[in-house]
Amino acid sequence: MGRPKKTKINLDKNSLQELMQEIYNDCNNIMNNARKELNERKTRAEIDDTNDEYQIGKVNNETIKILESTVDKKIALAKLQTQILSTKSDDSQSTTDNSITEEDKNILRELFKDKAKNKNADYDID
Repeated sequence: MGRPKKTKINLDKNSLQELMQEIYNDCNNIMNNARKELNERKTRAEIDDTNDEYQIGKVNNETIKILESTVDKKIALAKLQTQILSTKSDDSQSTTDNSITEEDKNILRELFKDKAKNKNADYDID
């Protein structure tokens, strides 16, 4: 059994690295499972008529949509990391607190909203 998932999240730079790693790992697990299912479906599929082909294609399309959404999440995560790194390098010249921008918080809130729907978990985001 894995470690417990966070449900209370403080949006500051100190906790952001752990949070982003958890999101990245979840995306990788989802992608790996979807690819595995897609490959297994290809090898065990016995197509007798066009209705079977249609049903298999429909399920494969849903699996591909899952892969696409996880790639989108990973891209959003990479953009957020890039923005934080560029902000951090700008901040090294001036002294600021460990807060992140409101735009970053909105991106994270969207990620957690999607994650809460999928996992039936309620995240408390500050």
